[in-house]
Amino acid sequence: MLRLKAKTVFFCLLLISILLLGTYAFPLKMTVAQSSKIQHIIFIVQENHSFDNYFGTYPGANGIFNISIPVNINDTALGYVSPYHLSATVPVSIVGDELPPGISDPDDLAAVMADPTSPYHLSSESIGRDLSQAWAVAHEAYDNGKMDGFATAEGSNITMGYYDNQDIPYYWDYAYYYVLDDNFFSSEMGPSFPNHLYIASGASGPTNLNYPWILNSSVINNPPGNFTLQAFDFTWATLAQELSNANMSWTWYDGDANATAPSIWNVLPLFNYFQTHPDQLTEHVKNTKDFVTDIQSNNLPAVSWIIPGAWHPPTPPFPAVFSNESISEHPPARSDAGMDYVAYLVNEVMESPAWSSTAIVITWDDYGGFYDHVPPPQIDKYGEGFRVPTLVISPWAKPHYIDHTEYEFGSLLRLAEVNFNLPTLGGRDATANDMMNSFNFSQTPRGPLIVPADFVAPSSPLPTPTPKPSPTSTPSSPATPSAATPQATPSLSPSALTSPSATPELLALTAPVILSVVAIALVTLIVVIVIKIRMNSLKKRWEYSNTR
Repeated sequence: MLRLKAKTVFFCLLLISILLLGTYAFPLKMTVAQSSKIQHIIFIVQENHSFDNYFGTYPGANGIFNISIPVNINDTALGYVSPYHLSATVPVSIVGDELPPGISDPDDLAAVMADPTSPYHLSSESIGRDLSQAWAVAHEAYDNGKMDGFATAEGSNITMGYYDNQDIPYYWDYAYYYVLDDNFFSSEMGPSFPNHLYIASGASGPTNLNYPWILNSSVINNPPGNFTLQAFDFTWATLAQELSNANMSWTWYDGDANATAPSIWNVLPLFNYFQTHPDQLTEHVKNTKDFVTDIQSNNLPAVSWIIPGAWHPPTPPFPAVFSNESISEHPPARSDAGMDYVAYLVNEVMESPAWSSTAIVITWDDYGGFYDHVPPPQIDKYGEGFRVPTLVISPWAKPHYIDHTEYEFGSLLRLAEVNFNLPTLGGRDATANDMMNSFNFSQTPRGPLIVPADFVAPSSPLPTPTPKPSPTSTPSSPATPSAATPQATPSLSPSALTSPSATPELLALTAPVILSVVAIALVTLIVVIVIKIRMNSLKKRWEYSNTR
């Protein structure tokens, strides 16, 4: 009888060991991650807005509640300023140094440089002038992680202004219906040019050029407007080059008339590979109007980038009032004009056969000089930079989901590399999270969300921020999402504007833990039984020996 019990205990222990081994040695079988159903990835890149500037009041996101910063960090007696709602239609004058005042497209620099005394047009809906995103200014705003130097660095309280769903309703609708990433950082704490290099390649160096806007062989600032960009021949690899080497389809769409002419946004022609392989530029770099043609002819490539430029959607649906407006959203460009342009592109995808297998990622290249309260992780000497808004739109995007995973522009590259089984480039993409947490390939596919793409923000007076004598709180550390009621609710149902309390991925992660706890409990119980059996056996032997 004792031997039978011992054998039973042995086989129970063996079963528990197998269970534990299966839990830890083969964890992929315990997750719900399935093969990707994404065949097309589209990166839509817009310009110059921080996360807090667009989604700081979005319910459930890590936003701007009960925050104020000094008007001047060197003289706090001047008071403090809190985030306030910007008018979408009243121009605000503030001086910046990334592009000259009134310029919202780098291709417009030529005319200004030719005649710097010529008048420039300020649109009727914008902040009027470009905020500064230069390396030194960004670091002054960062203030060693205190995140309290924005007003000081910009010399203006306008940096604290924000927009909400009254101004950019389609973006908020996408955030509600699909995925909003609220922990997505630009790659470098600086302006457009280096961040566009990161978007294309995961790096901004090394280069052997020696200029004030290059630090330790990496680009950290925009070159001056009169600099000849053709002098660049960056030798490190891009994702586009990696796709060509793998014989995978890709297209780089640029909105300017000459799509192969380089700019601080249109960086692909600056790489040596494409300068020595001009056929690759001819084949793969197109005007944005060709994106619409490719979609409508069912010829969408595996990976697409869409860079803003002079191209506008047709009118209608695009509002005629925006016919002379930049669609880049780079101040002084109107945010609603850029949103309508993006919505038109997204609609084209949603109304095509490609929708069922497509992921669209909308992001912004840098913070634009606007305030953000979350200190960016400093993973190397160049960044990361401040948070930027990022939306993930797909039938396979988790619904009503705020993704708190840490991402940066290297994550865009990593998403494509993981999805299409490509090697890393060895830059930021090698260590960045891959954005797969934004998807659930076992869910019922989400339907398209077709929006009118013709929104024009109503005119409204511009509120003037009044400095406060003392702060309600200082943003010295990352704020947690507040339960405070935001200033506005999205145009879709506000009741579900929170992250899901449980997801299949969460269950997949917790299942092995639960099984392990159960297994340990069973092992403990069996050990107790074995000890009890052994004690009973010893007791009987002792009693038997005493009777003799």
